[in-house]
Amino acid sequence: MFSQAGRDKFFYYYLLVHIPITLLIDGQAIFCSKSIYPSFLRPIYDFASKDDPLLQNNLVPWFQTFIVLEMVFQLPVFVIGAIGLKKRSPKIYPLLTIYGTSCATTTLACLSTVIFDPRPSVQSQLPKLLGSYVPFLLIPLSMAVDYGSRLVGLVGEKSEEKRE
Repeated sequence: MFSQAGRDKFFYYYLLVHIPITLLIDGQAIFCSKSIYPSFLRPIYDFASKDDPLLQNNLVPWFQTFIVLEMVFQLPVFVIGAIGLKKRSPKIYPLLTIYGTSCATTTLACLSTVIFDPRPSVQSQLPKLLGSYVPFLLIPLSMAVDYGSRLVGLVGEKSEEKRE
């Protein structure tokens, strides 16, 4: 549907946009954020977490693990991935495949938690929550499939060259 260059450009901007989201919102969900983040940034988190049960009840151990994963692994990938895409380097494909798989998996767990939360207050906010979570499931999943497919193609090309 979209050319490879068009998809790369889309993923490039996705990675860039995700940097401030991670730093300003998701990072503040970490258990020690009050000692790390300046207080003037707290209203951003409060606004974003207003209707989100995971961000409101963020001390759940599995969710904290996902936040640490986002800060330690995903945040650097956003920078490294954007640089690699800007340079049009296929060397970035394995990292973006791993990122896409990891992010889609963790987002699916969060999305499932929200969907199956029986509280009426959560269910009434479900359309908004789906709008927040679904793109962060589908885009990384698309990245994993796209860059994984490209890797398979590159490996296939190398295998054929060795046979000749």
